[in-house]
Amino acid sequence: MERKHHSLTEIYEILQQIEDGLPIDVAAEQFGISKATLYRWKKKALASDNTELKKLARITDENNRLKNLLADAALEIHALKEKLQQTL
Repeated sequence: MERKHHSLTEIYEILQQIEDGLPIDVAAEQFGISKATLYRWKKKALASDNTELKKLARITDENNRLKNLLADAALEIHALKEKLQQTL
């Protein structure tokens, strides 16, 4: 069986789904991970006092906020370009 390496983000998302109510049996089958691996990830997350997961969540939130700011700026630029074209 080939080993799969999951990023911290993927592990966080999988654990978040389990925390939100997804049964471990279903998660294991859905993501192709053994139940033992899921329990080990869960134990590590609890043992580390979730500091890495909290940091990742903060970074993810910040990333989403910055993406929204960039999208808004791009829309404003597009609108200004259209207005400029109309005035010429």
